Amino acid sequence: MTNSLNLLHAFDRCRIAVIGDLMLDEYLWGHIERISPEAPVPILNVIRRESMLGGAGNVVENLRCLGVKVTTFGLVGHDDTGEQVRDLLKTRGADLTGVISDSNRRSTRKARLMSLEHGQQVFRLDEESIQPVFGEVEDRLVDLIRTETLGAQAIVCSDYLKGVLTERVLRAAFAAARQRDIPCIVGPKDSNSRKYQGASMLMPNTRELAQLAGTRVDGDEWLNDSAYRLLQRLGLEALIVTRGSEGMSLFENQGNTLRRVDIPTMARSVYDVTGAGDTAIATFAAAVASGSDCENAVRLANLAAGIKVGKRGTACVSLNELEESFAERTSSEEPEPQVSAEPVRVAGIAVQRARIS
Repeated sequence: MTNSLNLLHAFDRCRIAVIGDLMLDEYLWGHIERISPEAPVPILNVIRRESMLGGAGNVVENLRCLGVKVTTFGLVGHDDTGEQVRDLLKTRGADLTGVISDSNRRSTRKARLMSLEHGQQVFRLDEESIQPVFGEVEDRLVDLIRTETLGAQAIVCSDYLKGVLTERVLRAAFAAARQRDIPCIVGPKDSNSRKYQGASMLMPNTRELAQLAGTRVDGDEWLNDSAYRLLQRLGLEALIVTRGSEGMSLFENQGNTLRRVDIPTMARSVYDVTGAGDTAIATFAAAVASGSDCENAVRLANLAAGIKVGKRGTACVSLNELEESFAERTSSEEPEPQVSAEPVRVAGIAVQRARIS
């Protein structure tokens, strides 16, 4: 417990570079009282609007809530949405050195129409450009990554397939991380696994893992086999799989053995899973940047995600919330992780398993 709390207290001494797809999440709350006379659709009488950072911007916001200093890299258009994204980043205290305005792009905005009566989304409207960045703008982004990641203790690449994280941009991020001897952690969305070759660590969910490994979700053996394939194919230091109600699993190569640590979910209630992956990768990156090993970093990330899903929308988890929850969870002595005495062979792979309760 003392070591983990020391990690939390070191967050404000870290700087992390976040590269990826910046978005604006907008919520329009209102009452539905009648059906339109023009078409058989409900009319939402809007009462209030809320705007917040989404995508890679939500990773930035989560890091800032934890006290981590952030340099942001990404693209916005010359439009009102882009200005709102910039203003929100400034308000959160993020460094916008790497944010480029591109007149040829439309900033990504996801507008959700929400019913106050039911507390539910009834419609979503998206505005965006998803073509891959190229030419002079890509050159500028690559140059900024090469020069402005100096001083960072970790790099996070948040891929939402909106065109920022091209293979060239990713290669620049991976090269910068190697040059500075810091981890590069990727939240992947693309099914092309080779795109992420050179990353230190990947944090997919189970569906994303299946796409990356080219396998089907089918029982526990599938998870070990898919993780092993990806670790070998991409030469990763670690693979962290977010598994929803089943918590998170950490996979690491140890010689001829695949080490697996399962951490059950910490969620007490689930209101909204939106943004839970952003919270997890932000907390994991902050812990690793502060000097944590992967196992303790995953434990903190899992705890933060459990707090997050108890909130609505892309709400962040604060450092105080994380400290209080951690202290509460560890008020009694925890048992040591249960590790099998002999590796279990699954699909020809020796798997050393641990489960943290």
